[in-house]
Amino acid sequence: MIFVLFAGCSTVKQGWKNFTAYYNTFYNANQFYDAGLERNLRQVPQINPLLPIRVHLPPSSAGLDEFEQAIERGSSILRNHDESKYVLPAIFLIGKSFYYRAEYFSALEKFQELQTLASGTLQQEATLWQGRTYLEMSNFNEGIRFLEVEADLIEDWDPALRAETDMILAQLHTALRNWGEAASYLNRSIEYVEDRHKKARAFFLLGQVNERLGDYSQALYAYNQISGIRTTYDIEFNALRKEAEVSRMIGNYQRAEYLYRSMQRDDKFFEYRNELQYEIARTYQLRGMPETALDNYQLVLRDRRQNPSPVTQARSFFGIGEIYRDDLDSFTMAAAYFDSAASVRVDQALLPVGFNARELAESFGQYADIRREISHRDSLLRVANLPPDELEALIAELQRIEEEKMQEEMSRMQSERDRMIVAEPADTVIDAAEATTHGFLNINNPAMLQDASLQFQAIWGDRALADNWRRRADVSATRFDQIVIRDESDEVIEIEPESAEGGLFTTAVDLSDIPFEQDEKLVMKKEIEDLNYRLANVFFLSLDMPDSARAYYQKVTESSFNEHLVTMAFYSIAEIELLRDNEASARDAFDSLYQKDPNSLYTRRIADRLNVEIELTELTEIPRIEQQYFEVRSNENETPPKERAEALLMLAENGNSDSQRARLLFEAAQEYMKAARFESDNQQIIREWFERQDETRRMRTEFQMLQDSSQVMLADTTIAEDKQLFWQNIADSTFAEPNFTEGFPFEGAYWDTTRSILNRIEQYYATSTIMPSVTLLQQTLRKPVIQQPEEEMLIDPEIEEFIPDTAESLISTCEELGISMDFDGGMDAFMRTISFPSWTESISMRGEVVYTFTIAPDGTVIGYDQVSQMDRSGIPQSIENAIDQLLIFTPHEEDMPVRCNLTFPIDL
Repeated sequence: MIFVLFAGCSTVKQGWKNFTAYYNTFYNANQFYDAGLERNLRQVPQINPLLPIRVHLPPSSAGLDEFEQAIERGSSILRNHDESKYVLPAIFLIGKSFYYRAEYFSALEKFQELQTLASGTLQQEATLWQGRTYLEMSNFNEGIRFLEVEADLIEDWDPALRAETDMILAQLHTALRNWGEAASYLNRSIEYVEDRHKKARAFFLLGQVNERLGDYSQALYAYNQISGIRTTYDIEFNALRKEAEVSRMIGNYQRAEYLYRSMQRDDKFFEYRNELQYEIARTYQLRGMPETALDNYQLVLRDRRQNPSPVTQARSFFGIGEIYRDDLDSFTMAAAYFDSAASVRVDQALLPVGFNARELAESFGQYADIRREISHRDSLLRVANLPPDELEALIAELQRIEEEKMQEEMSRMQSERDRMIVAEPADTVIDAAEATTHGFLNINNPAMLQDASLQFQAIWGDRALADNWRRRADVSATRFDQIVIRDESDEVIEIEPESAEGGLFTTAVDLSDIPFEQDEKLVMKKEIEDLNYRLANVFFLSLDMPDSARAYYQKVTESSFNEHLVTMAFYSIAEIELLRDNEASARDAFDSLYQKDPNSLYTRRIADRLNVEIELTELTEIPRIEQQYFEVRSNENETPPKERAEALLMLAENGNSDSQRARLLFEAAQEYMKAARFESDNQQIIREWFERQDETRRMRTEFQMLQDSSQVMLADTTIAEDKQLFWQNIADSTFAEPNFTEGFPFEGAYWDTTRSILNRIEQYYATSTIMPSVTLLQQTLRKPVIQQPEEEMLIDPEIEEFIPDTAESLISTCEELGISMDFDGGMDAFMRTISFPSWTESISMRGEVVYTFTIAPDGTVIGYDQVSQMDRSGIPQSIENAIDQLLIFTPHEEDMPVRCNLTFPIDL
């Protein structure tokens, strides 16, 4: 009896604990979680049909406070009611709350804990939610591994939970573009999904996956199934739109148009009518009806009731550009529409693959510019070849057109002058006198006086100070009577009213651009040939239109004014024919290339492609630098670096330009570096040197961090100064620069030659584009400086403060001496004359370079030295070139040359 009583009391006590835990904590925690979940799921992201959608929506940013409250109350159960039956549900609730707060690591920890402690359905849900967490963390491979292993270990899966787990696996495989595996998981799980919204999204994802697999019939089936599910408006609309799109992809244009027009008539989709009109236009374009498509595209862009969205606008412009490019052969119009499409600001993720409007706008823009130049020059040549009578008739017609334009401009200016309003005078002198703000007759207001003066002169002109000035007939012509217009070259033309009103003025037609002389015609024909070659390159390299490119390359070979262009044109024709697998035509182009230039680099390339052996002809002149360079590089595996370096140095001596010589010198330096590295044991020494350098930099960084952390804790100034001295002593003793060259690996003849070549580039080709690379190599190969101990100098404390810190401070600035540069516009104008290296065009840089000048009494520069620490990377050398050519100073009164400092500001 006593035992029964004890057991009964224990049962009642446990029940009381469960009751307290539920009503005091878990119930409230669950209420907070439900409120947060409702707010979180209310923010549904809009579907982007171009990307695979998510069946399980990612957490939004709503409901974070509610989830925090749920976590706090759930945690109190674990602390205060650890024996309650609500412990496992509380862990699950905390994990889901962490998940919706996007605290995925904490959520994963709770789900793993729940999976270990729970069994049955709760364990299955813990597994499922771990998969969801891996999906949100973008840890796709680990998510797949985990779910596939755990799914096989769990027996007696709940069908709905197993279906959701498979859908998560499908989404993980979709993220990795494993379309086949994703389709397999979706097909076997979709019928067991209970939530209608998840089922609709699963069918949508299945349709997208089947599209990427090329199984359009299954994609159509998946999209069509959504119509029988009561789901959200967004899913329903995009499913119908995708069904029409896939119908269009398989060539069923009538079905696609029917679906689009049905949706257009449905009031549910009123806000998408403009987008549906775009889809109809796109359908006509793909159907091969360009004119009808253009009309429908214009309906999209000109719809006043519903303005197109930026995405629809960009895609419409792009579609019109494609029509002008592919169907109407108007590349100029295509360039304009592609540029319009590229100028619309829109998220690229919302645009289809292949939407390269910016690239096409640039390419077709190049075509339009070059084609315009060719047409202009062709027109000038045709005019130059006209018979004299036809030329005179053409000039007379041009004059008539210009006169009509000038007459219209004159009439417009006359009308504007006639519309000028003249202010009425004040009613009485008393009213004017009372206007004390601006004085009598506005005498204190310059603006009103000027306005009155202009109005007076517009009526009476610049009247002479003589009697009878009010007689208008006696007023001479003034600037207000002259009609001022501008011709096409923006030149001012003033026309007297008498001649303008009578239409008796004439214009001169500018004939200066017409090549009447044979030499001028030859120059223009060469320009046209060059433009034809550039246009061919645009077709071939940018527009991917090899047929059009071949036609223009052929024009270059027929004109034959520039031998080098002809060689390149034959080479390009051969390349085009090889791309077409037309070996016979490629061989014909090769034969022409071989006859034109048998020793060219391009001839050898095509010969290698065609497996043709050629014999080099004996040259009567020295081969071009390019050919010799090709020979050096083609034998790279057979010759040692030293021989290649010597050959490159010889080529540099005969280079065609400064940039070419600088590049050849730099490559020669690189070859000498290779020769140095190939010496015995040298590579190991270099490796150890860089390892020591890296270790020193690492220690410096750690030391600085330690020093900074120590300085943060310092409050007393005296202690801080002592500490600073302490750290400085440690740094001096630990990281002092070595005053010896032992261990320096870049010693020897090859390294010395390398340094000498780099110094030569710096001295003579400082503006070259390779200067940054040269500077970096110089810094790496620079020999360590041997530090000599300095003798301590005893200085009287009373005069120590008057001793300058550096020798530079002993020299006054030129301004202090009253000496200035004798250059119109001063320093700003002088800096604008400097041609800085081309590599500075792509950077933004500010600084200054200081020079000490020695200036003669007459202001001429005797000498100068750079005293600032800016690297010799090309910028100081550019300034020095301008100094040598342009800079002189104002004369000074000293009998001897003076020295002063001048600062040149750098703002690039």
